Amino acid sequence: MEKQILVSGLHCENCPKHIAELIKDAKGVEKLDKDMDKMTLTISGNEDLDVNEIKADLASKPFKVEELA
Repeated sequence: MEKQILVSGLHCENCPKHIAELIKDAKGVEKLDKDMDKMTLTISGNEDLDVNEIKADLASKPFKVEELA
């Protein structure tokens, strides 16, 4: 299973690192691929991956996520 989300609210090159730290323990997450130029974070995981959990993990921070088709 692979989902791609658009991350907005990035301010610097360290933002993707902060996002990865915030969601590293989310259930089902196996791999994170960050692209600062496109402001995207591709999250790969198993059947337990829950995009809503990821959104909730980032909701308390200045980052906003939108699931891409």
